[in-house]
Amino acid sequence: MAQATSPSTTSPSRFHHHADPALAGTRRAFIHAIAALPIAAATPAATAHTIDADLIELGARFEPLVDHYYVARKRWARSDAPAYVEYRAMVADHPEYQGDFDRHHQVTKDCWERWGVEEALVALLAIKEKMEELTSAVNAAPVSSIAGLRVKALAAFWQIAPEHSREIFVR
Repeated sequence: MAQATSPSTTSPSRFHHHADPALAGTRRAFIHAIAALPIAAATPAATAHTIDADLIELGARFEPLVDHYYVARKRWARSDAPAYVEYRAMVADHPEYQGDFDRHHQVTKDCWERWGVEEALVALLAIKEKMEELTSAVNAAPVSSIAGLRVKALAAFWQIAPEHSREIFVR
């Protein structure tokens, strides 16, 4: 069994007595820099939390919408995929319909109606619109706390998620 280190070799007082003078000066400069910080920068986390209260409230409204958005997007994707397959089978793969915009439009409309794509898309876009409004407000708000930074990160992540890199209609 290894022997314990003697207190004299690990004592903080021993370290401070033998510290490099250059490091001591650096420590003093660091302490003076901290003391010179504005009061807001040195506020405890609870105070910073109240400073970001508006931002945190935006996050409390935004976060549930993220879940609703992905549920609505899944519903839209599950209806759009078979509608698109049906459309391709009825029109797109038939050369006699090439260039017939009216025929393509009507078949698309019929397929969307049969599969509920329009309803799913309307629901998805309604949620997306609310989220974009909240994201704009989150992006404009100042941040002073970890909780506020979390809200900003969530909004930023949602904006750069893969399905936002292109329009949702692109195949």
